[in-house]
Amino acid sequence: MPEAMHIPAVICERTDLPLAVKCYSGFKLNQRPLSFFLDEREFMVMDIEGSWFEEDEVSRARHACFRVRADDGDLYLLGYDEGADSWSLRRVWRLGVMA
Repeated sequence: MPEAMHIPAVICERTDLPLAVKCYSGFKLNQRPLSFFLDEREFMVMDIEGSWFEEDEVSRARHACFRVRADDGDLYLLGYDEGADSWSLRRVWRLGVMA
């Protein structure tokens, strides 16, 4: 009987949840995320895979975006609203295995 193939399953979830984030602040406040809290659990940021800025066309609010890999192996898109000084979880990519 052939062995079962393991195919990575990627499940993408869109969200806009408020988030508590611990950050490194160097030459500016909240320069990059170090960890974040979801459901009373702290997730450590293992790698920042991408970062960029977005600007709302209507309000002109500026948001810093960070696509991070956490210590659970999943990818998270964290957004920081500079004007409101608040963080949100914008998207989650659950990277699991299917048998």
